Order: sequence, then structure tokens, then C-alpha cells
Amino acid sequence: MEKKMRAMIIETPGGGRKATKITDVPYPKCGPKQIIVKVMAASICKHCEAGYDQGKMQLTKAEDYPITLGHEFAGEVVEIGENVKNVKVGDRVTVDNTVLCGECYYCQRNQPLYCENFGSMGHNIHGGFEQYVAALAEKAFLIPREVSYEEAACTEPVACCMRTLDRMDLTYGDRVAVMGAGSMGLILAQLIRHTSASQVVVLASTQSKLDLCEKEFGIRTVLVDRQDYTKHEKAIAEMFPHGLDFVVDTTGSAAMCNSALRMLGKGGKLMEYTVVDSFAIEDAWQFASKELSIIVSWCQTHNYGRCIDAIAKGYVNLKPLITHEFSLEDYLEALDTNLKDRNSIKVLIHPHWEKGKKIVHI
Repeated sequence: MEKKMRAMIIETPGGGRKATKITDVPYPKCGPKQIIVKVMAASICKHCEAGYDQGKMQLTKAEDYPITLGHEFAGEVVEIGENVKNVKVGDRVTVDNTVLCGECYYCQRNQPLYCENFGSMGHNIHGGFEQYVAALAEKAFLIPREVSYEEAACTEPVACCMRTLDRMDLTYGDRVAVMGAGSMGLILAQLIRHTSASQVVVLASTQSKLDLCEKEFGIRTVLVDRQDYTKHEKAIAEMFPHGLDFVVDTTGSAAMCNSALRMLGKGGKLMEYTVVDSFAIEDAWQFASKELSIIVSWCQTHNYGRCIDAIAKGYVNLKPLITHEFSLEDYLEALDTNLKDRNSIKVLIHPHWEKGKKIVHI
């Protein structure tokens, strides 16, 4: 009899919630260079999982469906392939979800993030919203003793934020504002605080998240009034009379992006971490008069080692960001919590929990 396990799948491309199922699927096979990971914790990526839920996110070919989501996960190695040397059964690992071809134009130029055959677990390769998952052993990273499965499951968003820092190329004394206090904004603010930047401030419209930022991370904050952006712009102007060197946008709001441009000083840069729909620049002249720039950062690869180190050393404290934990069977409730509860930050899935079990940390 074929061995089965529980998994969250999307049955058809663009199917959205109607095509989302929690069901039995075949237990994965372990290839010579692969490992099988018992998934102990997996984290919802609010942006991506919402896209699939709405039928908008399609990074997978039709023939690859049904597909299991979940590109942020950690667990225990329960099986290794015959050619695997770097990990052993029983090891605690998190897995870099990216799978690159190594042969295309960009891979040969040592630009693997632009791989023309880019593979990503949880997108076009089965991911971690299942009880057991097959992964390339070369993508597995050992979890330090002091780091929990729950924290390790959030390594991927830290890695994406690390890529953003690389793109920013900060210099000593830079003044930086982060717009948005969701998981990515709060991770970015912590990472920036441990760079050569002289000052970092977080702007957001949810007071509870700003309170967390100040209490847990000691980072200054400014409350955004969605009806009157002049309030936070005035506060920033008082803090930084010559303007900001960088504003990092994690909100995806075109209005906030235009606000960011107004807050930048001469030579300033807007770092776009997220997707902005219909971004119409209100004042194009400021790009010439202040020599402004816009930089975009998207996704990551080959950053897990640095990020595990940053988590273990406390440079990035993920514990306060984990606000809700659910069973795999309650995935849709977990997703709705992440989308509708403004106080939620990182919502985790536990594939081996019984249905109905949940933990709320706020």
C-alpha cells in the first residue's frame, strides 16, 4: 500500500480558494542527492499565499499542478539519499527554497537569482505545507541549538531582507526609514540597525506594531495617519533636516512611495522591496533637482548561511514577530488571520498538529 501524508495543495492554476485542499498525498521519494524533511514548522508568506488564494499568483506551469505551497519551513531530517554527505538523519535543518539550473546565461554569469529556469519550493516545486518534503541536501542548513524550528522557518524572509541590504549598499552614517511594520519591515529595520547606518526609524499606521518595534528592538517609530501624510513627513523633517538617505518601502502603496520621495534628501534612494501597483510619480522634477534613485529588490538565493548566523546571534529577533500558530488542517483560517488581523505579523503552520490546535501570542 502506498504511504500517504497530509498536505495543503492547490489543484489548478489560478484556482484560488476553490482549488485549495488539505488532503492525503503520496509520501515523497528521496533521490540520491535529496533529503526528506519532517516539517516541524512552516511560515505563511502573506504576499505570496494571498496571491495564490486570490488566483493571481501563477509561477507554476499547468502540468505541474497540483502544487503544495510553503516556501518558508524547517524540520528534522528523516531520510537521506545515497550521495548525501552534508547532513544526517536527525539533523535539524531549514532549507533554502531556491533551485537554480546552473547552466543558463545568468547562472553562467554568476547571477543565479536571475536564473532563466528558476525553481522555488512552495511555488513550482512542492513546498513545506505538508508533513514531509523532499529537498536537495545542498540547500539544507543546520539550525543552531539556540534557534527554534519556529524561528528557523522564518529564515527565508530574513534572507530576502538580506538581499535588500546588499542592494542598498549602505555607507557609514546613512539615515534610513523603513515604511511598514509587517514582518519584512521589522526584519529589515533590525538588520539595518546592525549596519553602518547611523539612524533607522520605522513608519507605519498600526500602533501596536510600532509599540512592539520600540519595546523589543529599541528602534524609533513614527505613526502614519492614512488621511494626512503631512504629519509623518513633518515628523521626519524635524528628525532629519537634510532628509533621508534611504527610504525602504514594504507597503506597496503608491501614495506612500510618493511620500517617501518627498522625505528623501539630495542623492536619496527609494528602496522598493515590494510590488507597487500603478505607481504614478507625482513630482518627476525632484529626480533631477535632488538626483533621486529608485532601486528594486526581489526574492533571494544563497543567503541562508548569513541569515542563520544573524538569527543565532540575536541581530534579528524573530520571536516577537510570531503572533499566531495553527495546524495544517486549519490553513485557511491561518491565512485569513494573517490577511485580516492587522495585529498579526508572522503566522505559522504546524503540519503535525491536530486540527483545531492553535496558539495566539498577542
